[in-house]
Amino acid sequence: MSGSLHPRAVCHSSSVIDPSCFLGEGVEIGPFCIVGEGVRIGDRTRLLSHVTIVGSTSIGKDCVVHPHAVLGGQSQGRGTIGGSLSIGDSCTMRESVTANVGTGGTTIGNNVLLMAGSHVAHDCKVHDDVILVNGTALAGHVTVYQGAIVAGLSAVVQHCTIGEFSYIGAGTVVSRDVLPFSMVKGYRGRTTGINVVGLKRRGWDDERIRVVGLAMQMFLHNDNEGLQLLLANPKATRDIQRIMGFSTGSEKGFCLPGTPSIEPKL
Repeated sequence: MSGSLHPRAVCHSSSVIDPSCFLGEGVEIGPFCIVGEGVRIGDRTRLLSHVTIVGSTSIGKDCVVHPHAVLGGQSQGRGTIGGSLSIGDSCTMRESVTANVGTGGTTIGNNVLLMAGSHVAHDCKVHDDVILVNGTALAGHVTVYQGAIVAGLSAVVQHCTIGEFSYIGAGTVVSRDVLPFSMVKGYRGRTTGINVVGLKRRGWDDERIRVVGLAMQMFLHNDNEGLQLLLANPKATRDIQRIMGFSTGSEKGFCLPGTPSIEPKL
């Protein structure tokens, strides 16, 4: 396989760059990095130092990879070989991040922040704008939808799905699916509210958050009559239907209600 190193890519002399890799315009590779066979790195992406990128791995444009990150390593499951890792644009991988290739492909979207020591296992699908905080671990075949935040030292079990704009509290073990817009906390994650802070940051107004909070409460307590009344509000229909549709498609079941109250505190 023949590669392509853009003439304006800058590579430190101490780094080992396989001649078959592709480096885009303005790529910067700092000292003591390893870029393996067939790796593709998009324009203006920077490897600061001591970064290892191997396997069938592609990284988009304008990413920053910090020291001791290892991207594209083989799955840590026994007997699994091959696969690919695709990372989008404008992502940040902090120190000692690991992301493994997947037999069906591991994908990380755009504008994703993986903080120090976080891990993305084989065949995960991490959508745009996701944040994994320090020490977070995703097991194989986990899907994390747009804008979700998984706080520090949390772990997500295989085949779980994390809904969009949800928040998982620090130190949580998630063994069921996480509903969109929800907040999940506790050793075995329980739904304790909705992600008010995160939704406000997304530009949601207080009324929209209030209605979704009520819908979440009614849904978790099987108040179907109340849900039907809320669904009559055209402004809330799409959000509520997303919660209900997500739960219908859940194979593992979703995190059950816990304390404190799930009513939103605006």
